[in-house]
Amino acid sequence: MAEYDITAVINGHAEGLLAQPSLRSLSRSAALARSSGLRVELLAILDRPNAITQEVFAEFARIEPELRIEIVEHGDLGFSRNSAVERARGKWIGFLDADDLWGADWLVRAFAAAEADPRKIVWHPEVNAYFGVTPYIFLHIDMEDASFRVSDLGYTNLWTSLSFTAADLLRSVPYAGTDLKSGVGYEDWCWNIDVLNSGGIHKIVPNTAHAIRTRNVSLVKQTSAADSIPRPSNFFRKMIAARHHRPPYTV
Repeated sequence: MAEYDITAVINGHAEGLLAQPSLRSLSRSAALARSSGLRVELLAILDRPNAITQEVFAEFARIEPELRIEIVEHGDLGFSRNSAVERARGKWIGFLDADDLWGADWLVRAFAAAEADPRKIVWHPEVNAYFGVTPYIFLHIDMEDASFRVSDLGYTNLWTSLSFTAADLLRSVPYAGTDLKSGVGYEDWCWNIDVLNSGGIHKIVPNTAHAIRTRNVSLVKQTSAADSIPRPSNFFRKMIAARHHRPPYTV
């Protein structure tokens, strides 16, 4: 049996002072979950953090002593998430990036949805409110919604990386690394497809929201500028072959 119901993970790198509101968001959501009787572990994974980011996290840990801080040297967000999964002691894992915000009730609502449905599911908030340099609203789609088309995943990512799912699922479907010099990026998009390829699905938790910070310089913008694509997958080939009732082509 898992030691905790939830491991709340915050991934950091070079966010500096921007990490302060994210840490408060993590703590607030965990406190609400604990008040409802849940056991919540707080885990920070800092990947090659700069000095100010490391100090911000260390200072927050002084007032939130249950925050466990781990330093890794991947230089890759996907591998950093894998490191979080390796260290997590919770049945469920929720990811937060160190410049974004969860709705206060995110962990409570996501846990309730996950516990109520035994299928292999990755849970996402219904609404993403982007703020900062480029403010906009992005609505996640539920795969069981009548308007969902799996083909859309071939040209755009449908779900953000701030997901909530079983630790066992994350261990069986780890994140792949990126290599922008070779044109391979979008670790979250690739992972979303890998989940489907493993037999899982993506669903939304109704009436939940996250706030996502947009900046002039970000990993997404760097990936786009490098003309990168997600790591190749055989998922769509298998889908097409299944529709035509024949084995997939081999390479």
